[in-house]
Amino acid sequence: MDTVIQLAVSWYNLYRDEFRLGLLVCTFLLMIITLAAVRRCRRQIKELTEKTRELTKAALSQDGRQVRREAQGRYMAPKPAGDAQVTASRKNEEVFGSVIQEIFP
Repeated sequence: MDTVIQLAVSWYNLYRDEFRLGLLVCTFLLMIITLAAVRRCRRQIKELTEKTRELTKAALSQDGRQVRREAQGRYMAPKPAGDAQVTASRKNEEVFGSVIQEIFP
């Protein structure tokens, strides 16, 4: 057992600088890989944000067109204020849900 320890110590003393250089190179390689991964993730986040904006705009414009069609098509009796708020919040939830479903199939 002592011979194995002495062998390891002698190798360390002989190749100490090479070990340090190897650790330094490995550290730099890991830093480069990490930076590349972060860059890719940022790009994906930007693309996802743009898709979300586009889908939200499309969904809201479709919702607005549907409301205009209903208003032009027939006369609707006025609803109580509470029902209007519930209907509006449900429409917003449906739009948000459809946007999320488009982003994450």
